[in-house]
Amino acid sequence: MRKVLVTGFEPFLNEKINPSEILLDWLKKDFAHQAETLLLPVSFAEAHKNIKSHLQLNSYDVILMLGQAGGRNKVSLERVALNWIETEHPDEEGFKPSRGVIEEGASSALFTSAPVTAWKDALIQKNLPVEISLSAGGYVCNYTYYQVLQWLETNQKPSAACFIHVPYLKEQVTDKAAGTPYMELETMKAVLTEILSQLTAIPK
Repeated sequence: MRKVLVTGFEPFLNEKINPSEILLDWLKKDFAHQAETLLLPVSFAEAHKNIKSHLQLNSYDVILMLGQAGGRNKVSLERVALNWIETEHPDEEGFKPSRGVIEEGASSALFTSAPVTAWKDALIQKNLPVEISLSAGGYVCNYTYYQVLQWLETNQKPSAACFIHVPYLKEQVTDKAAGTPYMELETMKAVLTEILSQLTAIPK
């Protein structure tokens, strides 16, 4: 059995919940035999450090990093992490970075080695709402994704890491503009269940 780590984030930007945290709670209950979980702060400084510290003590075949992407109507499999920060919002520690590269002289983009096309095809066959995305944004999600992919590459770790964005939950859009997309929690669970079943596509 492949060793899997799934990470998620705490609520941010005045949201009371974060679907990625709720999904972690579900995984801990129903998939503890198949995946370990790690909850992260929405912090430019701390999120990637927490994952790296965890990876220094544990080895994983697959790292699935979950995050919330308000405004999207599908689960997004992020193919690429960009060496770029651009946000109007501070993180939950009050830090707002300047627009620019994450690390000078480093690769402008890093691509996941996870078979996201195969995952997407399998999910679509089950009529699940999923897409491949080429932008993980310019906030903590992309920043953390880039830092983790770079760390794995630098340390020659064989782990396949992929960031997965999920939409708002229904209860998050009650105070937002009419038509704001959301997704039922059970649909998110179905997507993750299928992805976990597809991990055999990643060689050990």
